[in-house]
Amino acid sequence: MKTFLNILIGTQLVAGVAWAEPALKVKRAGRAPASNLKMKSSQVPTFEVYQKSNAKGQTETRKVTTIPALDIGSEREVSASSLAPLSLEKIPDVKLNGIQRRPSPEVVKLPVTPYNVVVGNPKMVTTSEAFNKIPDVKPLGDVRSPVTKETNPQPVKIEEIQANDYKLLQALIFLEVQKNYELAMALFAELMEDKEHRIEALYQYALTAKGMNLPSEFRQYMIKVAQETKSKEWQERAANSLVANITDLKMSDIGMIDPLVNKYEIDVTKNQDYQITRAKYYSEQGQLGLMEDALMYIDEKSPKYPESLLLSALFNYRQGKVDEAVIYLDKLMALTDGDKAAPLRSIGALTLARIQFQKSQYKDAFQSYLKVDKSNPLWLQAMVEQAWTQILSEDYEGAAGNMFSLHTDFFKQAFSPESYVVRTVGYLNLCQYGDGAQVLQEMQKRYTPWKGKLDAYSTSHKQTTAYYDTVKTWLKNSDLKEVDGLPRSFIVELARHPSFMTVQKQINGYEDETQRFNKIALTLIKLERSMIQKQSEASKEMADAKRSGSSDKVATAERKLLGAKIQYHIAKKARLSIKSLRDSGLARIEKEKNGMRDVASSALQRRFKEMQANLNRVIDQNEVLKYELFSGAGEHIRYQMAGGEVNDKERAELKVADEKQLNWKFKGEIWEDEVGHYRSSLKNVCPQDQNALAGMNE
Repeated sequence: MKTFLNILIGTQLVAGVAWAEPALKVKRAGRAPASNLKMKSSQVPTFEVYQKSNAKGQTETRKVTTIPALDIGSEREVSASSLAPLSLEKIPDVKLNGIQRRPSPEVVKLPVTPYNVVVGNPKMVTTSEAFNKIPDVKPLGDVRSPVTKETNPQPVKIEEIQANDYKLLQALIFLEVQKNYELAMALFAELMEDKEHRIEALYQYALTAKGMNLPSEFRQYMIKVAQETKSKEWQERAANSLVANITDLKMSDIGMIDPLVNKYEIDVTKNQDYQITRAKYYSEQGQLGLMEDALMYIDEKSPKYPESLLLSALFNYRQGKVDEAVIYLDKLMALTDGDKAAPLRSIGALTLARIQFQKSQYKDAFQSYLKVDKSNPLWLQAMVEQAWTQILSEDYEGAAGNMFSLHTDFFKQAFSPESYVVRTVGYLNLCQYGDGAQVLQEMQKRYTPWKGKLDAYSTSHKQTTAYYDTVKTWLKNSDLKEVDGLPRSFIVELARHPSFMTVQKQINGYEDETQRFNKIALTLIKLERSMIQKQSEASKEMADAKRSGSSDKVATAERKLLGAKIQYHIAKKARLSIKSLRDSGLARIEKEKNGMRDVASSALQRRFKEMQANLNRVIDQNEVLKYELFSGAGEHIRYQMAGGEVNDKERAELKVADEKQLNWKFKGEIWEDEVGHYRSSLKNVCPQDQNALAGMNE
């Protein structure tokens, strides 16, 4: 009991504050009399303490008058005791070795430059006036409140995909994904008949033809898109495609494409092929301003730059700026020095040589003629012109020697009657009249019969196409020595001229395109046959699968059979669909080829007349040269009989380098690489003083 009372009283004292609230609640609830509450002077309430006890099973409550003191026990006492002395382990003696000190490094004295920069006046960054010049910013205007409207959604009719839409999609998959141009071409051919899809079908068909390497078919249909459509979008797309594939077009197409380029502001500044084609077109049209504009866009790193140099030279020459033309040609020769067999280099060298010849710069012209490659069709003409530069430079030995090399067996198939005239003039100026007369005799023996043959041919062949047929006949059997009365060497020189070769190259392109067009039908037929074979294999596979009872194998075989049937149907339909388009394409190609054949025939006829006129002129000069030879020989004999001395002066203005120079009386074969470097071994036996000879004639 004592313990319970102690705990109760202790708790009362420790948590008196916590018990105050319940006590007040008891008071308010009327569970304790008001007299139980006593207030101290400090206004702290006190309560009477009651104690419960159990006696004989009954609970009794009694008032506690005295609160016993809390017994917390006695405090533990702590006492100190004496400490024994500390016993520490003995520390062993440590012997330290002596430390050898290293000498300190020398003090490095860094040169210090005294800072004596004079600081100038502070830089004025701005002034007060600058702030006054700052413009005032006007206040922003009032922003209007947005006006909203009630939405009124309406149902829109959805256009369903039609059958031709699916067909167009399928064709585009064949074209762009599978690259199956034959099937794509057939589907586009069908869609051309649909008014709604016609323009797009024409455009995509042209791209398909491009993928099949049918350039004229691409050109035909892409131009048709540009001309037929009223849609600016499709016309612009067609113009872009034509510009990008300008090499597959004709030069005359620039007249139609260039306005579209300007209309849609298509950037062609970096398209070198387009610009070089523009330059050629406007050169033929005589519009030199547009020609110059096109050449400006071709930079020095472009593969077309050498060709632009030649065109720039022609542009300046036509404007009378000869010196500027020579500068461009010199650049061309320097640029193509690594490719001496390039056709463009030979044309540039011949053009440069002729300009230098006109300016009487014979030494430079002589060297330029030598740069014409021997494989070029213009080489023989260049050698004759080179010999004339030697004649005008009084290098008669060189002129006679080079022309003699053209009269050997190595060039027995060459047609060059003018070379006999040059050689005769060379001998005439060397006073070698006997050799000159012999040359004229050789020329007359070889070419006089030709005159009658050429006259007879031109009389009997009135049609222009006859000239083309003659060349074609010879090309089929080049061993023939004569065709339609024309000598083989004449036909060779007639057919190798660039005016004919350029057109014939285009005709050959049409021939190749015809073969590729015919190959389309053959490809589709092969595809049909292969699909028939696959159907047979799939049918057999399905029969085996059914016998085995495997449902998976049956399903696989059915898919294979269905796929083969669909592909067979597509291939068969494509072959039938493309037939009419193929026929019209072949007819168009044949028509264009015939047109080009007419152009080639006209070029051959013009060249024939030029060669005929040249031969007639040479033969007519034969009598004049004979008179000069016999007259000069007589005077020369009279001069020698009178005791005159021959001229021992050597004229070597146009001699080549000593290691390339060859003097001769010809006894054996010649080397082709040395042609143009030969010199005659005949000496100049003309009088030393031409005035003395002139005095004898008086």
